[in-house]
Amino acid sequence: MNRLLPIVLLWGIACGGIIHSRYTLAEAYVPTEPDQIIAQWNTTPSEALRALQMQQRLQPKDPERVLQLANEYLVQAAQPGQSRLYGVAEALLKPLAESNSQDFDVLLAWAQVQQHQHRFTLAQEILQTILPQQPDNDTANLLNARLYLIQGNAAAAQAACMRLLGHTDLLTLSACTLEARSTLGDKELSESYAQLQQLVITQGLPADERQVWILQILADMTVRLDQPKAALDFLNQIKSKNSLSVWVQWADVNLALQNYQLVIDELTPLVSTSLQADDSLLVRLAIAEKKTANTTHWQTQVRERIALREQRDDQAHAADLAIYYLDVEPDAHKALHWAERNWQQAREASDKQLLARAQQAAGVAAVTEKAGA
Repeated sequence: MNRLLPIVLLWGIACGGIIHSRYTLAEAYVPTEPDQIIAQWNTTPSEALRALQMQQRLQPKDPERVLQLANEYLVQAAQPGQSRLYGVAEALLKPLAESNSQDFDVLLAWAQVQQHQHRFTLAQEILQTILPQQPDNDTANLLNARLYLIQGNAAAAQAACMRLLGHTDLLTLSACTLEARSTLGDKELSESYAQLQQLVITQGLPADERQVWILQILADMTVRLDQPKAALDFLNQIKSKNSLSVWVQWADVNLALQNYQLVIDELTPLVSTSLQADDSLLVRLAIAEKKTANTTHWQTQVRERIALREQRDDQAHAADLAIYYLDVEPDAHKALHWAERNWQQAREASDKQLLARAQQAAGVAAVTEKAGA
């Protein structure tokens, strides 16, 4: 099997709604120089990251060193409060992507940056440069499948997964194909969940990054089966929740279970220690706070962030804006506006659910187009 970049990055789902909402991030700053914002990081860089930074400074024009550092930034950027590092990775990768159009490792990292920036079509165009030459590239095929799912094209996602046949293990292939199949309808969802769960029982969870990926898929399936307690059981098996997507998924499940104080207790230190709090976590803290009716601290904070997003007409955060206007400061017209904007670019089941909620609040006809079709 060729080297997989952390799969959790690929499952940074673009989907909406309580439960299971688009894992939108605080707006990424794109520096003009790779080192420009290093002094402002809120967390201490890991030993590996520090070593890569030093190597890149000593060999600033070495493409291999630059790529290694950019990939480490991508790993760090997936953590809560670290989304600004996507901008650092973008600044590092852009010269390489523009001058090394046949370096597939560079292009793959560049495609991941485009995915984060919600440039899904561009990301897939980049992948189509890689896959004809490397049809067995695990990460490229998994990312391609995820992009198709985001756009609601389950058949194409399944086809992308099947290209892994003979090049990867059964569990990875099955998780990819069953996730795609589960979006085709209620029967397919039930069958896919049962099959993936049985595979995990018989084979066990892998010890690498695929463990988190598979647990998140199972949790998502159980949410769609209206089994939030089962979803929480899967998410609680994740020992180290160092991914923003995991925290948002965990928060959404607990909100559905009305565990509002638990959401506040767990997310408050996570957000309070971040230099740039993530919109998605702020919105969920505000929802939990409103339900407990104790204070308005987080509601005030997120109100300021929402005003900024609206001022910038920030479509990348459309799902969080829709959720805010449904669950924090109800405004049916604005909720519908942002849910429709979100639906323009993301068409998973939870995006459809978010749109349906907004349409119901606004008293308009429900969406008829099938997510995952």
